Amino acid sequence: MRVGEYNDLVIQRETRHGVYLSDGKDDLLLPGGQCPPRVRIGDTLRVFVLTDSEDRPIATTRQPYATAGEFAKLRLLSMTPVGAFFDWGLDKDLFCPLREQRPRMQEGADYIVYIYVDELTHRVVCSTRLHRFLEKDGSSLKPGQPVRIRVLDRTPDMIVVAIDGKFKGAIFPDEWHGHLAYGEVQDAYVKSVRPEDGRVAISLRPQGYHAVLGERDRILKTLRDNGGLLLLSDKSPPEDIQRILGLSKGAFKKLIGSLYKEGLIEIEARVIRLKPSTTEPAK
Repeated sequence: MRVGEYNDLVIQRETRHGVYLSDGKDDLLLPGGQCPPRVRIGDTLRVFVLTDSEDRPIATTRQPYATAGEFAKLRLLSMTPVGAFFDWGLDKDLFCPLREQRPRMQEGADYIVYIYVDELTHRVVCSTRLHRFLEKDGSSLKPGQPVRIRVLDRTPDMIVVAIDGKFKGAIFPDEWHGHLAYGEVQDAYVKSVRPEDGRVAISLRPQGYHAVLGERDRILKTLRDNGGLLLLSDKSPPEDIQRILGLSKGAFKKLIGSLYKEGLIEIEARVIRLKPSTTEPAK
């Protein structure tokens, strides 16, 4: 039985307490009232396996918000002298041992947790000390590779993310745009992998020269919407470029360089300007 995960188990027998399921080696109870209608002995059920109050494996047809080996954003229900309890969508709350808690946690607040099976008790538990469950060396990732990220923390210097639920990564200020909420999950891209230690920088935009050129139409539209003039140039501070266009300075310089070569814009000391022939939107 894989505790903390979904298992496909066969109905072996019925009792007054429920039905017993088997993986061919061990049996466990699916409590009464959780067995779907019109099933028979010999049918296979997909159930989630956890442990009861006496640490015995037990099945449920209810679905937790996340399973062992996953990160999730959960509501802290209660604090006790031995640990905390989180709502994870099941009747039995998810336990977070005292040693796995962040300082100064508050009941009713939401926290990112990592769910795992404790090696000693075989219980499904969780931890809010997330960094030890993430690999710092992301050398197996490639620049430009699409990934899925979850926002774990934010400092003045970076946004810390989990990459594909496995690696630790960072989004640096030149890549920030819009609002990234705590716990938010979204698609992103590997920007770079530092060769000396495998540290990963993440971008929210596709990477590579051709991906950057895909923003050209948005630059032209912004110029047209502003009467053909934009108070930015290749000398502008990165913060201004990020605020106005949501682009890094490097990406912006590539874009306006390309538009200049196409003869669509003029680059002046403090502004870029559409050439007269491009001030009207294309028909």
